[in-house]
Amino acid sequence: MIVRGNIAATVAALLATAALLGIGLMSFHHGTAATKPVVLPFDSFWCAGDEDCTVVERIGCCPCAEGGAQGAVTKWHTDELRLFLKSACRPRPVCVQLDLCRHDVKAICEDHTCRLVPDPARRAAARPEPAAGAVPSANP
Repeated sequence: MIVRGNIAATVAALLATAALLGIGLMSFHHGTAATKPVVLPFDSFWCAGDEDCTVVERIGCCPCAEGGAQGAVTKWHTDELRLFLKSACRPRPVCVQLDLCRHDVKAICEDHTCRLVPDPARRAAARPEPAAGAVPSANP
């Protein structure tokens, strides 16, 4: 009879644990699985020439240093973009600690829209020097 009592208590404890775990996972799922599209104002990207555009380190809810993306926007809209993202990205999402920032790009104006393009001058400067004593590869 003592064994039956222990089995019943064990089963009850397992059911209670499973129920609490299910509730916890459901609340986690509702808080993290929903995606919220962030649509930036179109005029943030409008330009007349290359001098109107600048590179920003955050074009979404996470900065490029935390797994997000960089972008090219009109210089006079950078503060508006920052305020827009601050309000649009609430509650603050969980960002990945992965630096995706590119230092070899520049902002240009193409068809009256700011965009990022590779900058060969910066690419050569950003390329790391080989370690001393390293064997050069056959494919540069």
